Amino acid sequence: MKQQYLLTERGKLLIATLIVLFLIVPSIIIVIYTSMRETPADEAGNNGVVSQSGGGSVSSDGDNEQANLDSSLAGTTAFDLVAGTMTFLFTPDLQTTLDVYTMTRLGELLTSPKYTNNTKIAVEIPQLPDEKAIILTTAITNAFTTYEIPLSDVVFFIYQPEKDSRTFEVNVSID
Repeated sequence: MKQQYLLTERGKLLIATLIVLFLIVPSIIIVIYTSMRETPADEAGNNGVVSQSGGGSVSSDGDNEQANLDSSLAGTTAFDLVAGTMTFLFTPDLQTTLDVYTMTRLGELLTSPKYTNNTKIAVEIPQLPDEKAIILTTAITNAFTTYEIPLSDVVFFIYQPEKDSRTFEVNVSID
C-alpha cells in the first residue's frame, strides 16, 4: 500500500519561508555589499575637489599643476568597520585637509565596536620631508579634532614610502 502525503497550509508557509531565507536574503545582502564597495569617492558630493582649510577649494589658475584633485589621488581605499581599520590616500602637494568622503568614512570608523573610551587610534603615515609631514599630520589631527577625539588617543607610526611617490597611503586602526 502506497502512502500519499498532502502538503498543508502550514507546510507551504514553511517552504516559502525557507526559500526566502536561503535564496532571497543572501541575494539582497550580496547586492547591497557589492554596491557599497563600488561607490566612488566622488559620489560623496566633493566631485573630486579638495576643500582647503579656509573653506574654499583648489581653483584653476593657468599655471597650476592640477586644478581638481583626481579621485585616484585621494579617498578611502580600504574600510573594515568590524576590524576598526581603514586606509586612505593623501597627496600633500594637492591637499591640506582630508577629502569629504574620507572624513565621512573616518566618522563611520569611530562607530566601530572596537572604539571605546580607553582605545588608542594608530595612524600609520609615510616618512616625508618636514613641510609635507606637517601638512599631512595637521590634516589628520584636524579631522580627529572635528570628531572631538582627544589627540592623546592618537598615536602616529612612520613607514618608509616608495621612492618618488606623491600620493601616500595612510592606515588608521583602532587598537
